[in-house]
Amino acid sequence: MGTPLPHNTSPTTSTHRHSTAWSVGINRWCERHLSPHMHIVILAITTGIATGIVSYLFRLLIGKLAGLFEPHIRGWSHNWWLPFIPVAGILLTGIFTRYVIHTDLTHGGAQLIHALKDKCYRLKANIMYSPVIGGTLTLGMGGSSGSEGPIAYTGAAIGSNIGQFFGIASNNLKILMICGAAAGISAVFMAPVGGLMYALELLCVNISAFSVLAVMASCLTSFIVVYLLRGSEPYFHFHTDILFDTKLTPFVVCLGIFCGIYSLYYSSVINHLDSYFKGFRNQWARNLTGGLIVGIIVYLFPSMFSIGYDILQSMVDGDTSVLAYGSPFSGLFAGGNSLIMAAAGILICKSWAVIATNGSGGVGGDFAPTLFAGGMAGFLFATVSNTLFATSLPVPLFVYLGMAGVMSGAIHTPLMAIFIVMEFSRGYDFILPLCICSISSFLTMRIASGWSINYISIARHIHWFEEKGSRP
Repeated sequence: MGTPLPHNTSPTTSTHRHSTAWSVGINRWCERHLSPHMHIVILAITTGIATGIVSYLFRLLIGKLAGLFEPHIRGWSHNWWLPFIPVAGILLTGIFTRYVIHTDLTHGGAQLIHALKDKCYRLKANIMYSPVIGGTLTLGMGGSSGSEGPIAYTGAAIGSNIGQFFGIASNNLKILMICGAAAGISAVFMAPVGGLMYALELLCVNISAFSVLAVMASCLTSFIVVYLLRGSEPYFHFHTDILFDTKLTPFVVCLGIFCGIYSLYYSSVINHLDSYFKGFRNQWARNLTGGLIVGIIVYLFPSMFSIGYDILQSMVDGDTSVLAYGSPFSGLFAGGNSLIMAAAGILICKSWAVIATNGSGGVGGDFAPTLFAGGMAGFLFATVSNTLFATSLPVPLFVYLGMAGVMSGAIHTPLMAIFIVMEFSRGYDFILPLCICSISSFLTMRIASGWSINYISIARHIHWFEEKGSRP
């Protein structure tokens, strides 16, 4: 594998070497006619427009590629061919990153945080498109991960390269990088406030009040671009006649505690398996091992093929049969209550599939998997409660709340989890139970784990970088 430059930065240290005479002329005109703050806001909006377009295309490409395989998953026969698709996707991604662009794209969120911590604000130009290509190959061919990591990394590179093109100073390149990363989260979830919370809670950088304004402008712009390109419908619908009854509050707290405990398991698996994949010296063996793990899990539970938003949508719509559809265990899971076993199996296997996808050379994110696992946790909690204790908990509501619970617990970002789930689904009426579940999970995870670092898996990656002094 080719050795990438530190932090995937450009080889030159001079900002103006990246700028043509034309761009420098525009920059000088802006300096004469615009205030410095207005200049940065305009570039932040430009970054938001570009990131919104790329995000829309990214989601479209993933859907088109996955659409070549998903319709062929059969519920009444063994899908023997299914394990080979993730293997091929991760192998193709490895070939692309090693031999085409010669850039490491794994754990893009960790690389972004590390670049910001080390004040490396000049990202390579190919990162403006390469995570999208790698992510499409990985996710479109069944990788059980998310699209938000690649698009955040891409957005950061777009902001960085726009700033470099116009000769922006390094301290402002940092702002544009954050704007692009947050705009990517905003666009991929259609959640502008969620994108802002991502910048504030997860990127963990000290930014001024003006920087927050620039980030918000970029997030709103990318959201509007996606809104105009695909319409007003959210990616995930939670249209239900269920109203939150405050009598359910104790159950929501218990759901949050359950999500927090599960998040501890989820994060532990991520950390241990990531260390395992880092030990591979042969990159082909690394790709093949991860692909086979994902392929076997997807064969056992086809509902984990790719991102899985459609599965969550079916569950909140009341169709829980999708949990076992296409599984060789579908006969065992035929009964309604037996779906508890399917949900438990998916919860156990999801973290294995995620790190096998992301740690073996695939290109994916860490947020969407926690949403998927959270939906399963909510279903399992409500169904077990209704079965064993004769309660009447609304299962679709608990599926929905569990999404915020596991995201908050596993990633340690309660505010981001609340706003992403709420904006992602337009479920503004449920902000109170979302807050209760998210905070309960976050506190449970903090107490149970004793960690004080925001994002456990990313924290481990950052520490590994610092100890080795190089990139994985």
